[in-house]
Parts: sequence; C-alpha cells; structure tokens
Amino acid sequence: MTVWNALGAALLVLASSHAAAAENANPFDKALMYTTFVPSILVAGTTALTFNAPDLFKSARSDALAFVGSDGQIRGAQFEQASRHYRATARPPLMTDRQLAQAITATY
Repeated sequence: MTVWNALGAALLVLASSHAAAAENANPFDKALMYTTFVPSILVAGTTALTFNAPDLFKSARSDALAFVGSDGQIRGAQFEQASRHYRATARPPLMTDRQLAQAITATY
C-alpha cells in the first residue's frame, strides 16, 4: 500500500505545481516546472516500486533454505511467489530455481 501512497502524493504534487505554474502563464516557468518536477516524480515513483521486491524475497528466505536443503524437493509458497515475481520482472539470462534460492538465502 505504501507504493500507492507514494504515487498518490507524487500526483498531488505534480497537479498542484501545474496549477501554480498556470497562474503565471510564463513559458519559462512552465518549462522549468516540466524539466524539474516531472523527472523527479518519475524517479520517485520507480524508486518506490523497486523497494517492494526485497520484502518479497525476505519472506521467502526460509522456503529458499528448505528448497536448497531438500535439493529442490520442497517448494514453499513464499519461495514460489518470489520465483514467479523474479521470472516476470527479470531480464534474460535468468537464474535457475536453485541459483535463485541460493541468492535469496545469501542476500536476505
């Protein structure tokens, strides 16, 4: 839910800045607003979205340990969710499930 709060706050800031810039009707002020606020909002939004992934992998650590310890026989729900998230968001070349489990246990 924190991602939606951050995006909502960013949209409010963007909308209020646009209304303040429209009062002047000065082209330089509008251009300055678009070149400073819009990139800042985009960076803040993408940063907020990337901070949620570690929480998913942190919760999958115990399942990843079980996966590694059982040589792939035990696949917990948290590890399965982390694996699906990784497959949906990462670019090729992708890690195998065993490599992903070892990375989760070593990192988180």
